[in-house]
Amino acid sequence: MKVLAINGSPRGEKGNTQVLLKSFLNGCEEAGAETEIVYLKDKNIKHCSGCFTCWTKTPGRCIHKDDMEELLNKISEADIIVYATPLYYYTVTGLMKDFMDRMLPLNNKEIVKVDEGYSHPRRFKRKTSLKTVLISNSGFPGAYNFSGLLETFKVLTKGNLAGTILCSQGGVLNSVNTNDILRKMYSPFFEALKSAGKEVINDGYIKSETQEILDKNIIDPDVYVKAANEHAKY
Repeated sequence: MKVLAINGSPRGEKGNTQVLLKSFLNGCEEAGAETEIVYLKDKNIKHCSGCFTCWTKTPGRCIHKDDMEELLNKISEADIIVYATPLYYYTVTGLMKDFMDRMLPLNNKEIVKVDEGYSHPRRFKRKTSLKTVLISNSGFPGAYNFSGLLETFKVLTKGNLAGTILCSQGGVLNSVNTNDILRKMYSPFFEALKSAGKEVINDGYIKSETQEILDKNIIDPDVYVKAANEHAKY
């Protein structure tokens, strides 16, 4: 099974998003999956021009000749795609949005009815449906900050998300490995992250008991906010 992870953080391997992503992928690998991370910050991906040439004159092919051509091939070969993005103004980063916009060539131009809505079907038939996992983190406490982002991916996947990992106290993630107190506090969370990776591969979803650990506040929100504001002074 192939897992393609798209890291949309401008900080790439050095960001808090990467900390979450790596633990999740470690679980996927332990379950026998083949994983790959694409760092969008290192890719040349132009803005979608909205010309619809990929639907009309050259079906399946974009007018822009950049790194997205290679990534579209990777998507078509993957069994699971992981969107990993920090929360920027309650949604994905600009890097991730360009990537998502440029996935248009994968769809046909015809509109078909799907359940209660309408959609553009995939151009290429797959043996199995592409599963989607969303991973995000925010410097703000409170799961409600992810409500817009989550709704976007529910619509994108037609309500068929294999898993969502939304960390609302993400500002400390890069400090966990260098701070003994944080390491101990976050140990159950990172074990759950790895378990989530295994479960998505083996079961196709994150189990409720694992999800409960992932969704739980590790630090009291008031304590987190006070520490964050103190740090912002320097």
